[in-house]
Amino acid sequence: MFIITEHQYNIIMKQAQACYPQESGGILGGRENTILGVLPIPNKNLYDRTQMFALTDDDIDLAYRFLVKHKLEYLGVYHTHPKGVPIPSAQDLAHNQKYLFIIGLADRYNPELYAWRVEGKKVYREAIKVISDAGITVIDINSGKPKLSENVPTQEMDNLANMINGLISGQEPEYKKIEPNGWDASSFSTFA
Repeated sequence: MFIITEHQYNIIMKQAQACYPQESGGILGGRENTILGVLPIPNKNLYDRTQMFALTDDDIDLAYRFLVKHKLEYLGVYHTHPKGVPIPSAQDLAHNQKYLFIIGLADRYNPELYAWRVEGKKVYREAIKVISDAGITVIDINSGKPKLSENVPTQEMDNLANMINGLISGQEPEYKKIEPNGWDASSFSTFA
């Protein structure tokens, strides 16, 4: 079984959606079947990028340096099948990879990520478990500093920190009055 965080899974899925209908992909690195690094790589196919994802020697060199820098093992290449299912094609199997990671976009808005272990001409599906990012620090590979979630604005985080520090020092918190958002309806459902 492979384990991947929501953050890394989302990187792969955002790339797949952004590049659709072209194939997209990159390199996965990690340790002991835990995916710890995702390196998206632009498709370098010179002919039909909707049919095949291609890497260059420079991409392989970049991936090698990425894996060494972050002390990760090479797990494999991931790529999309924009109009198909996440099952290895003859083309995929011709590359002699130990593992294949394929994102099927037959239903573009419900993509499927499958991992495959390749032994000779036989493939075996490996489970992938997407785990929560809670309690995990994501490090920006360029700065080496912890990266804030994309969903939380920095100013909001600073304001929250100031409120917490104020509470610790005995100050009463000040809450801003927020005006209604202008919606004229609300909804509540229950199966009571």
